[in-house]
Amino acid sequence: MEAIDRALLAISRALLALSAAACAGILGLVVAAVVMRYAVAAPFWFTEELAGLLLSALAFLALPFAMAGNANIRVSLLTERLPPLGRRIAWVLGQLIMVAFCAVFAWESYGLAEFTWRLSLMSEQARLPLGPWVALAPAGLAFTGLVAAWAALRPPPAEKAQHL
Repeated sequence: MEAIDRALLAISRALLALSAAACAGILGLVVAAVVMRYAVAAPFWFTEELAGLLLSALAFLALPFAMAGNANIRVSLLTERLPPLGRRIAWVLGQLIMVAFCAVFAWESYGLAEFTWRLSLMSEQARLPLGPWVALAPAGLAFTGLVAAWAALRPPPAEKAQHL
């Protein structure tokens, strides 16, 4: 089980590094566009489209790490007051809801990604191929669902802290 934990965390960290690179790309792109706008009065024509694509990549690449590292937002006011069995049931139920959400979202976004790939759709102004960008949504959500499903088998974070 520890090997699977380490593998999921390593993959999610690698995806987080790609997410950070996308964030740095947005920053560099926007700074360059501002400099171009004021220095030569001609900003890059592809800034808005590429920044938007990088922003969506940033979100879908970072989501698995938030789930793997239990860094997502939780409301635990009620669950902290439950007995251990109740906390365990609430934890598994919460993880299963997340798995269901990820499965539905990944399935629906896969249809959009497949449609985008099949038609070789491009962005409007920069003519960037949209397929790889759109494919990040189902891939990121599918991996996040896998992490959530695996986490359902593990003790809730509060229980882990009590045992240390």
